[in-house]
Amino acid sequence: MINLIRIEFQKLFRRGLTYIGFAAILLIVLVIQVGMYVEGKKLLDFLIKSLSDVFLLEGNLINIYTVSYIVLTSLWIHIPVLVAIVAGDMVSGEAGRGTFRLLLTRPVSRGKLLTAKYITAQVYTAMLVVFLAIMSLVIGRFFFPAGDMIVLLETINIFDSTDVLWRFGAAYGYGMISMWVVSGLAFLFSTKATNSLGPVVASMSVLILFTIISNFSIGIFDPIKPFLFTTYLNGWQLFFDEPLRMDAIIKAITIMVAHITVFYLAAWLIFTRKDIQS
Repeated sequence: MINLIRIEFQKLFRRGLTYIGFAAILLIVLVIQVGMYVEGKKLLDFLIKSLSDVFLLEGNLINIYTVSYIVLTSLWIHIPVLVAIVAGDMVSGEAGRGTFRLLLTRPVSRGKLLTAKYITAQVYTAMLVVFLAIMSLVIGRFFFPAGDMIVLLETINIFDSTDVLWRFGAAYGYGMISMWVVSGLAFLFSTKATNSLGPVVASMSVLILFTIISNFSIGIFDPIKPFLFTTYLNGWQLFFDEPLRMDAIIKAITIMVAHITVFYLAAWLIFTRKDIQS
């Protein structure tokens, strides 16, 4: 299995498609960081204008943690697309290139081959999230100083600089799980498709549809909202709430892990029974 995964990684990083995600994250994060460095004070003054009449806010609020939080909020919208592009190509790409029959001539079961591809896709997804963390918290340190962090959610939370890093680490870990769900969904569609575009469009369509159902107050959908993974994609924000609601975090992670498991098992069943003609 380890040898199969190594081969899949070699094939993955020979394709230019693989580097689109890293390039996009690099560009978007740098644009946000430069923009916040130049115009961040004006933007923050606008956002907290109503608070200034009630609270006396001192110190440098434009710091590495505040900017990293903004990066997380904005970039988490785009990462699912970047993940789906690669995960959706893992199986369908082989069909499109006509290399499946050659692959299956090896003395390896279909199940093992699919699992190697699945693990490769999920490790790639984790690499994107880690790269985002490095760009936000490490590279961003060249632009911004450290400091206390203010978060505006349902309440106003101000965290001391010593109480922030672990929250970001937990948020990125949670975000990694949520992106594994998206990757698993795109991978599932990939086992049914014969080209790379189909799984990307299908997974993004499901994501948009479920997001609409999760976020719109339509009573008929209330019973199914708790079971949709899109309800929990932005759950990383729970780590910046005070007090920490561990019950909500555990529930969200459980639902997402269940989706990951179901998507993998469905992909395994489809692929092991599929009539390979290319």
